[in-house]
Amino acid sequence: MRIDSLPDPELEFGGGGTHIDAKFGLMQYGPLDAGRGTAPAKIRVGIVGTSETIEKLRDWLERGKTVIEGKQSRLHNLYPAFPGFSERSCFKSTLEHSDKWCVAIPNRVIDGLVASSSSSGLIDESAAVFLEGARDIASKANPSVLIIAPPRNLLDALDYGHRGAYRPDAIEIDERIRVNNEGAGNRIPRFEDVLKAKGMQLGVPILPVLPHIYVGQRTRGSMRKVQADASLLDEATRAWSFYVPLYYKAGGVPWKLHQDPLSGSTCYVGIGSYRKLDGEDTLTGIALIFNEMGEGRIIRGGKAEHGGDDNAPHLSIDDSRALFISIIEAYRREHKSIPGRVVVHMTSEMSGGELEGFESAAKEERIGHLDLLSVSRSMTRLFRESTYPPLRGTFLQLEEKRGLIYLQGSVNFLQTYPGLYVPRPLEFFSHKSETAPLKLAEEILGLSKLAWNDGEFVVGEPVTIHAVRRAADILMYVPENDVPQTSFRFCM
Repeated sequence: MRIDSLPDPELEFGGGGTHIDAKFGLMQYGPLDAGRGTAPAKIRVGIVGTSETIEKLRDWLERGKTVIEGKQSRLHNLYPAFPGFSERSCFKSTLEHSDKWCVAIPNRVIDGLVASSSSSGLIDESAAVFLEGARDIASKANPSVLIIAPPRNLLDALDYGHRGAYRPDAIEIDERIRVNNEGAGNRIPRFEDVLKAKGMQLGVPILPVLPHIYVGQRTRGSMRKVQADASLLDEATRAWSFYVPLYYKAGGVPWKLHQDPLSGSTCYVGIGSYRKLDGEDTLTGIALIFNEMGEGRIIRGGKAEHGGDDNAPHLSIDDSRALFISIIEAYRREHKSIPGRVVVHMTSEMSGGELEGFESAAKEERIGHLDLLSVSRSMTRLFRESTYPPLRGTFLQLEEKRGLIYLQGSVNFLQTYPGLYVPRPLEFFSHKSETAPLKLAEEILGLSKLAWNDGEFVVGEPVTIHAVRRAADILMYVPENDVPQTSFRFCM
């Protein structure tokens, strides 16, 4: 066995500036695409909510143009100020919103939905009401992003009775547990997932926002289970958690991993599956590919079936081969070349058929370097001689092809462990690789910094796994005859 402490990988921002922390990097150098023609210098936002939520949200958007001081704490790096979102701030971008780009849902309609809170169709009915307003804005305003701002009483009704429902959180990425617990028969829909799925045909990314983000008050119900109670976060942190994903959804690139330009092009792939809601026990394979810029593309594959000792969903040889070829074709269309290296992450042990299919396709497509990894949460833990958890980046090589890496843990830059629970390391097994386990661990650590949900330092999984799970959560609700968007911006 071997143990190492890996430094946190640097991120690259505007002008080539680098920093290990996303927020400080943005403040010092601006987004990666700042000054480029592709950067969203003006973001047109449409808002659907009630008259009250629209008014309060727009007031908060005006507040967000200026600096918001961070929480008073000795942990200065954990609670930095928000620099403001305007053309004069580091973002070099501004929001445009107008009365004409807002649709207020009448209170009587909301009251009617709340009164039917016992109905199994409440989520679909609520989503349909808000999407009707979104469709009206999209048809006349050409917005960059559509913000959905449901009122607190509707959120409480949407959450009513669902508190015991299974929902995988950020520290559980076992595909077998996930799929077996979320079959079509016992899956409870989630409002924001249905919104994004059925809103894909609008061609505009949707950003749901909870009242506590813009008014800072606790909400009894919630659209999404998170590790920390976001309603207790300071205003600057709430601003970061809103504006970073907004910038990304509008087409911006906040940052990327800082890499050696001589290292060659690498395509990172997360592969999983999702269960269709058509009443049949049918699983569909899905891949989400990322390049060095962090742009994610969704590829749907063939049918996945349970099999093997792990009873996890697996693709056949032919479907694995076809999915891999589709991945390379998508990469070629975007980059006009093929990647020199492809890294595949799956949350289940790869079957013999999957390995054969991937390797056959890689040979056919003349991929020079192929790394095939299974990634899961480990029950093995390390302990420090102190009261703090192991450092983020702690790596333990268990065997020649197996290692552990802590993606969550104490962070020297933050001078604390910013989590709530005892962190569990990620375990990876290399089915096929010419890359040393230490290098694979460094990449996984770096890929954990590409989840643009809020720009937080500590994320518990690589973006390959995080993204394919989020895409699966949403694609299962896309109507059968609809063609889903391929950009991850529509799923985040």
